[in-house]
Amino acid sequence: MKIFITLLSVLVLSSCAIQNSISTNTNPPNGRLAIVIDGNSPDPDDLGATPVMFGLLQQAGLNDRLVHLSHSCDLDPFRNKGIQRIDAKNEARRQKVLDELSEKGTNLFGPFKNLRNFYNCRVDQTGAVNDLVDAINASTEKSPLWIIEAGEPDLIGYALQASKPSTHKYVHVVSHHPANDNSGDYFSWQQILDFGVTEHQIGDQNVGLQTPTHPWDWAKNHKHPGISFIWDMMAYAEQDGVVNFQTNKFDCSDAGMVYWWISGADKGGNKLSTPSDMKQSLLNLM
Repeated sequence: MKIFITLLSVLVLSSCAIQNSISTNTNPPNGRLAIVIDGNSPDPDDLGATPVMFGLLQQAGLNDRLVHLSHSCDLDPFRNKGIQRIDAKNEARRQKVLDELSEKGTNLFGPFKNLRNFYNCRVDQTGAVNDLVDAINASTEKSPLWIIEAGEPDLIGYALQASKPSTHKYVHVVSHHPANDNSGDYFSWQQILDFGVTEHQIGDQNVGLQTPTHPWDWAKNHKHPGISFIWDMMAYAEQDGVVNFQTNKFDCSDAGMVYWWISGADKGGNKLSTPSDMKQSLLNLM
């Protein structure tokens, strides 16, 4: 009997430790979430990062917070300011893949009941802007909007320009790298800030989340179709071939911004997430 009670105590304590871990990692701020990614720029990292974002929101029970999703927000991808560039054929291919992964990812990790649709900014820039304008205009002190800037800032700039200035003080823009901030073809980063939004710079997420492929071996052929889909898309990005700096690497760096937001945002959110952190959160799906 004593052995049984001891074992039961261990199980209870272990369960509590797991629950405390989940509780510690899930502490989002008030408000709604908008995700704006490129993926049609030379760097293919968004192909792997976007499904991770969906999985993080699902495991945290925050699907209802996502109110905007757009991809291919590099509105003029052939004017890229970096050394490595993308051509028209590969850019069109990327748009197609991003359409497919957005649809499949939202189905695998959904439902996202407050997501009206997802938008390809290169095909329907007006629809993407109007959808983000609606999200901005709905912002209040109790329901602010947090925009994840996972690509060029131009779409965000057009939406802020067309929205109600009185709501901008309730809009937060989250960035992790000046390569996004300074890559706009139509809006500078300073122009984005001049709209009166609150800026959050959380530091380069490539530090912890651009890694060799093996930390993600656990996800390959996983029984959960969403998890195996994440591995498939990271592998696709690694083999994309447009740039050479992703070879032999899995990169979900943009998902680090969503992890930070979920884990507490500006109240102590984790700015240094790793594949191990992602694994712990994503396996809560099970």
